[in-house]
Amino acid sequence: MRSGSTWSSNIERMASLSGTRDLRKRKIASRPTLSRQRTLVYGVAGIVAVLAIWQCAEWLHLTNPLIVSSPADVVKAFIRVTSVGELGSAVISTATLFAVGFGISLLIGIPVGAVLGWYRSINAVADPLISLAYALPRIALIPLVVVCLGPGFAAQVTLVVLLAVFPIIINVASGISTVTEDNLRLARSFLATDMDVLWTIALPGAIPAIISGVRQGVNLGLAGVVVAEYFIGSSGVGGMIFKAGLTLDTSKAIVGALVFGLAALALTLVLQIVEQKFDRWRTS
Repeated sequence: MRSGSTWSSNIERMASLSGTRDLRKRKIASRPTLSRQRTLVYGVAGIVAVLAIWQCAEWLHLTNPLIVSSPADVVKAFIRVTSVGELGSAVISTATLFAVGFGISLLIGIPVGAVLGWYRSINAVADPLISLAYALPRIALIPLVVVCLGPGFAAQVTLVVLLAVFPIIINVASGISTVTEDNLRLARSFLATDMDVLWTIALPGAIPAIISGVRQGVNLGLAGVVVAEYFIGSSGVGGMIFKAGLTLDTSKAIVGALVFGLAALALTLVLQIVEQKFDRWRTS
């Protein structure tokens, strides 16, 4: 009772100070949370609504079929390219290119980033060069890459690595460098070596930054695959999109774009699962 009367008196005091007659009628700001199931339902409903509006716009002749196809036409194009095996072979080619290019990016990016984040003298020398290379529009290097390696698979992989490796290096180095002096002094008191500190303190603490870098590397790596298949060899799903654009087959081009979108979504979900696994290791 006492707390209730105190609350009422506080409201009356605030009302008298602010000039508001009754603060009880004010709607207090709130941000309700959504369950995972409801979030999924809302997401699916949004996609269905967009597809329905898109299809209705085509039925009402509000869109130009040479520029924007309808969902029904996209489904027909998907069935057509799947039945003849064109999409399957293109997906295999694209997946191989991405796996090789992104795998090399991981093998280079994580160790190099760890070294730069741990050794400050090396980082002082390499950081300006890496920052310059990251800011450089690396797509502009396509002619140089083709001249050096030829219009083949090696040039495509090189372009994917050039796009994907730098965000991995930068984020890993940033995560490793956040080790505090208190943690270092504690590790030294137990006679820990550099490798002990890297494995037990620096790497677990840098997991969020590493995962963030890998996510950026995935997105840029997929973009590198598209660009490489567009301009170097015209193979895979990117080459399929390029050829469909030349023949004004927008439905087929949208099918290829959806393949890249679904691939990015699937890889993001995999990285979320990996991050959860590593979070358990980091906190254990």
